[in-house]
Amino acid sequence: MNIRAHLGSTWTGFAVLPVLAVFALAGCSSVNGRDAQPSGSQRAATNATGHPRPGVVAAAKQSGVPWGAVGAGWTLAEYSASTSGSVMPRKDGPTVLYLVSPQGAKDALYRWPAGQANWTLLDWSRDKTRALFVGPTPNTVGQLVLATGKFTTFKLPSGTQPISYSRAEGTAILATEQAAGMDKILSYDLAGRLEQALASGQPGSMNAAVYSPNGATLAVNGAKALEQVSNTGGVVRSLPVPGNPACQPVRWWNGSTILASCTAPGYAAARLWLVPVTGASPTALTPQRNAKGPDFGDIGAWQLPSGLYLQATGACGVIFIAKPLSTGSVAVVNVPETIGNDNQIVTALGARLLVQAQTSCEESTSLLWFNPATNAVQMLVRAPSGIRGVLATVAYNPSRLSAGA
Repeated sequence: MNIRAHLGSTWTGFAVLPVLAVFALAGCSSVNGRDAQPSGSQRAATNATGHPRPGVVAAAKQSGVPWGAVGAGWTLAEYSASTSGSVMPRKDGPTVLYLVSPQGAKDALYRWPAGQANWTLLDWSRDKTRALFVGPTPNTVGQLVLATGKFTTFKLPSGTQPISYSRAEGTAILATEQAAGMDKILSYDLAGRLEQALASGQPGSMNAAVYSPNGATLAVNGAKALEQVSNTGGVVRSLPVPGNPACQPVRWWNGSTILASCTAPGYAAARLWLVPVTGASPTALTPQRNAKGPDFGDIGAWQLPSGLYLQATGACGVIFIAKPLSTGSVAVVNVPETIGNDNQIVTALGARLLVQAQTSCEESTSLLWFNPATNAVQMLVRAPSGIRGVLATVAYNPSRLSAGA
């Protein structure tokens, strides 16, 4: 599984977080869900139902989006008004890309009509100007100029998938090519023209990459170890994790350390390691999990003033938030107003976690801030019960680090 691309992103982070959605559990308990309400300049671009009017792109352009104020805590959220898979008969609704402030104000930046929700948000350029999407086929790429609503597309070669924006300011696109005999991490310009190969390896060995805070190097998963790769091409250093040949970079923990999720031979559960790029010995952040639960494997971590919080996987595909205990086990962290089946951490800021969470039994997904120390929730985008809601979220993060790390 490409963890980085869908940890926060999603990623990822995104991942990054589309791939993490495969863990979502259909069965659940009931929860109180209310309609997401437009706010700020979004109101001028919506009709009586709260959904963007057909001319929302032009309206958003004139809405006075405060681009100069955008920084840590702001997010792009892709929202679908279609009914969720468990609600029959199925009804298609429009899909909208929102800019969401830390206070919850929403500006509609782009709208796809009902039945055309086939572009998935992947990344946000660090200069704040563009959003990257993957299209109906894995090698189809879309880009949206956020201030103008101009959406353009191109195709990468067969077997090639976009990962994220490349370089310090996002002036290129990072992609992975998985072909017979060789895997590659490649750089393309913003029009889809190949610039250079950054790294290569055995088939099936390279499908994740994350940039360092300064954009000069990136961490990739190699056949036998993590690798630090130069943004101009070539391996800087091999970074093996003893006893864990299968590792994927999650993100940079700080300017000199990579957070990696590794799977040891004979184990199905992932374990988190902190891997220094100096070549010093890696440190295990979490213990090796077994099949006893509740934590069946760790795929992300964030350090807050109130402690370390993990993105953990549980039985039946559940994704939840956990806090490590001194015994080596974890305590499940329950997020109010969610059902607990699919609580995906997007990023951290100060004392809070940004969470993309399932909030009703009909698989509706909302976006919220959560303070695990106080149990306080600030709902940013609430999906009504039975509506798909938030499909993907990318937090603006100029340092490429979790702000809580």
